[in-house]
Amino acid sequence: MKLNIYFVSFCISVAYVTTILFLIRNRKLKEQYALLWLLMSAIMMVLSLFPSLLDELAVRIDIYYAPSLLYLLSVVALLFILLHLTIAVSSLTHRVVVLTQTLGLQEDRIQQLERQVAEKAAEDSKPNLNRSTNQVCLPSLGHPAAVPQDRSREVIR
Repeated sequence: MKLNIYFVSFCISVAYVTTILFLIRNRKLKEQYALLWLLMSAIMMVLSLFPSLLDELAVRIDIYYAPSLLYLLSVVALLFILLHLTIAVSSLTHRVVVLTQTLGLQEDRIQQLERQVAEKAAEDSKPNLNRSTNQVCLPSLGHPAAVPQDRSREVIR
């Protein structure tokens, strides 16, 4: 490989770090997820600046073709990122289930309270009817008043 490819690789790594930092700054990427990507780009920078490191590492672990070590390291790094993201998705799925159940319980509680308030309001607005004398005790007046029987307003259930 020529020296130019290492320079291009380094420039790509710098652009990658810049993009990740831009996404973090604009709150499109959380820091906890960005750390793995920043680590990968730092490794890419180091290998771009010192390509002999890859060759030496390949010789030490008996890999005859150094670029295949680079592919192996890339696949392992991506597997770690996938594992991290899978753990995050699993955690968020559990949180969504808990929040959905909590929301359902809160809605049920609200409906029960609304029914209790409606029943209480219906009881408070209902005048006390003395059936024997056909008189109603109105709370605001404090004395019974005669009420004519109007059957047209009765609610049919």
